[in-house]
Amino acid sequence: MSESCFQADFQDVFIELPRPALKSFIQKLLQAHFRISWRHDKNTVELVIKSPEGQVLIPIQRPSEKITVIQLNELSIRIEDLAIILEELITETKGRAIVKTATGGWIYVSCFDNGKIVSVMKIGGGEKAEMGSYRTVKKDSSPMEGVDPEVKLYIMTAQIDYLLMELVDALKAKDSLEIARIKKELTSLSEKREKLQVYINDR
Repeated sequence: MSESCFQADFQDVFIELPRPALKSFIQKLLQAHFRISWRHDKNTVELVIKSPEGQVLIPIQRPSEKITVIQLNELSIRIEDLAIILEELITETKGRAIVKTATGGWIYVSCFDNGKIVSVMKIGGGEKAEMGSYRTVKKDSSPMEGVDPEVKLYIMTAQIDYLLMELVDALKAKDSLEIARIKKELTSLSEKREKLQVYINDR
């Protein structure tokens, strides 16, 4: 996939960054060979991220000395590695956003809430969709009804990944009730994902 075919549109973004999270974000940018700088004026601070593919400006708010906030209505990114790092940041900090990703063919619209992907929509063939409609997830619906099976598989895999993260926290806290609940959900999701994978392979 060429960079020219890629575009990610981030909407309704809210990310709260404690100092360790901001430091980690900056380190990831540097490790990915981005050049970064800060732009200041009287009212705002912007993080300037540069690469040979282009430049992105991210507005930064500092409501306190210990917290940094990224809050914006819309941001378009044509640099795939940067879009991935920003999505990881939303996940790690339990932020929220709607992300529409175009890759030269299909368009994927993902809705993040409290750091989790709560819905994904795959759009193609001239279809159109309202961004706000992706905020609601239909629970317990059949994986073959109304959602592309490959997208459903992606959602299940993301859900399992987050449950595994929650399980690690529960084990550290020695919360036996939470551990039992998460393990039950993991078993159920893993079984559904395995059946869906068989269905996809047999198509």
